[in-house]
Amino acid sequence: MLKVITDQLTIKKYIRLFVKSFKPFIDETIKVKLGHQGASSPAKVLWAKNLGIWLFSHTINEVRYWNAFGMGKPKEASILSITAEINFPCKGIDRKTGAAFAEDQWGNVFVIHRGKIGGGKKGVGKSLFEHNYRGVWSFMEDGDSITPVAVIGALNSGRFALQTALFIKKIEKLKLTAAISPQTEMNFAETVFREDLVGAMPSAYGSEIFSACDCDLVVTSLAHLLMRWKFRVGNNATHQLFLIDHATGGISHVFEVIGDIREISVMAAAAKLLLQSTAFEGSPLPIMVMPEDGINIYAQELEKINISVIGYRLEEERIIFPDLGKIKLDQNH
Repeated sequence: MLKVITDQLTIKKYIRLFVKSFKPFIDETIKVKLGHQGASSPAKVLWAKNLGIWLFSHTINEVRYWNAFGMGKPKEASILSITAEINFPCKGIDRKTGAAFAEDQWGNVFVIHRGKIGGGKKGVGKSLFEHNYRGVWSFMEDGDSITPVAVIGALNSGRFALQTALFIKKIEKLKLTAAISPQTEMNFAETVFREDLVGAMPSAYGSEIFSACDCDLVVTSLAHLLMRWKFRVGNNATHQLFLIDHATGGISHVFEVIGDIREISVMAAAAKLLLQSTAFEGSPLPIMVMPEDGINIYAQELEKINISVIGYRLEEERIIFPDLGKIKLDQNH
């Protein structure tokens, strides 16, 4: 379980780390007007091309740290709509402020979100977030109460900026779902890969929070890599990632990515893959994707039950799949 951080000096230290984590990705500063609460104000936002987001940070009256984010490169002097805010109280606990810093029992520091999102559209709010956001969820000791929270990322990870960018992208698509019909949603999910469907539902709470934050990144990185290789990639509410055969339109491969190599994680992923591969017509090839230090431990046993295994490794902001080329990815397997 996480525990919220309330000390003023500690929060101040972590907000500096929060802002600093984006600096290696910043390409330019752009003068714009930020639209909020029916008005707009001048601001200089920071554009990070590789993250696909812009951000603006400001301290408000020594009460809270305001961090606004949006998608796409802004035009000079344009009026920007804010996709999401990750705001922290300067001290103590403020449940009206969307975010907070929290610590686990091993000293890892995480940025969490309470689900307070806005946007001025009907159906967009905390209820939408709590019932639909998919990502990493945990319980947090929140003063005198225990609160379910979404974990944006691990502040002491070299991939924190990437984790935050993925959170912003999910929020953008989550807000869009408030304006589309169930039929549109179903057709959309059948044909494309969607970042907002990566991760656990609010009812799922895991213990390995640090690795879970990376797991969502690995899924999205693998999906975009396969798309660059001209594969047709998809996912949905129950399947993490799959490939679609161009000729038949059927599922040719199903993937399950795990963030750690605990036996319980491997066995659960194997069972899910076997169920998925038998549920689809044509018995698609099941592939487990795990940290590469688990390959020698599990690969031979998994191959006995016809589950192929590929590894990945994390190098700061890079996610590398050294074994991907060894898997038979032609769609006539």
